[in-house]
Amino acid sequence: MAQSRIRTTLRSRDLLSMLSPRIAWRLTRGMARAPFNPSYAGAPLAVCWFTNFSCNAACHFCCKAAEIRSGIDRFPPLNAAQAQRLLIGIRRSVDMLYLSGGEPTIHPLIGTILTEAKALNFTTIGMSTNLLNLHHHRDLLDHLDVISCSIHGPDPGIHARNLGVSLEAAEQAFANLDLLAHQARQRPLKVVVNCVINAENINHVLDMVPFTAQRGFLLEIVPANERNQPPRDLVGNPRYTTLIDTLLRLRRAGKAPHLAGSTHYYRQIRDFIPFRCFPYGVPNIMPDGRLCSPCDIAGNYAVNVLDYPDLKQAIAASLPHLGAYPCKQGHCFKAGIIERSRLFGLLSGAHTSHAH
Repeated sequence: MAQSRIRTTLRSRDLLSMLSPRIAWRLTRGMARAPFNPSYAGAPLAVCWFTNFSCNAACHFCCKAAEIRSGIDRFPPLNAAQAQRLLIGIRRSVDMLYLSGGEPTIHPLIGTILTEAKALNFTTIGMSTNLLNLHHHRDLLDHLDVISCSIHGPDPGIHARNLGVSLEAAEQAFANLDLLAHQARQRPLKVVVNCVINAENINHVLDMVPFTAQRGFLLEIVPANERNQPPRDLVGNPRYTTLIDTLLRLRRAGKAPHLAGSTHYYRQIRDFIPFRCFPYGVPNIMPDGRLCSPCDIAGNYAVNVLDYPDLKQAIAASLPHLGAYPCKQGHCFKAGIIERSRLFGLLSGAHTSHAH
């Protein structure tokens, strides 16, 4: 037990060491304010902009399925001038930008967006993709520091069933994964393979460990979630528990150093332990510039970042809309934000984990 605590602590220190002095100062200053201001949700460290909710896959476990179904009508993407204004407003407040979707590579302006982001000198630019379309946009990789790609099984057949696409399309995604491996050998490009555990692939997730190790990629394993709730087909499922226990053993034995996430993270997802989140640590922005207040679960999009000089002022304007949000009460379970919530909690002295 003591050894596990030490490893978890070291992992948290590793996260802190990755921050530039400027980012670390912003984060520490903002989080020091949190205990004294009950309406304050956290300091922005980075931004996740959902550039579009159109998608060329149909993942049955997609946590953005509702937005994708109504996204074009509810959140129309920005034009080039608006996208530039939004990026400028974001850059005035944060140094790290992450683009997501939908599928960003099918956004007609994705090249323009990334070119502008590069010109604004974000310290880190990341993007998520399902890889189905990347061979048409190889030039995008020149603007990225981090790319997170969805691969949900060690062979195209399993992956095709998870994405709801043809075998041919899944084979193209695997070919594009080889393209990423080549690019990562040529220049500094961090590749993270995101594998979502669900009933369709649960027997194959462990095979993703050697699959990614052989290619030199990080592996991020995340259980599916059902609108902020643990998936019913994984809770109490002995196959799932055994899988996470095996991953924990691999971590403790040092046999899978490329597994993203701390020991704390795997303990959390093993038993689906809810936690307190700090939603404005990495705020989410919709395709049309609207800010999630405090996050997508609340469904509150009252403030548009385009109406303010910068992201920080837009966040301040959104605070009256917060109310008693569940993340602050420790009722959240979105596995993808466990690590950063723990980091913010350590800095602010707040407890992040809650027992059932």
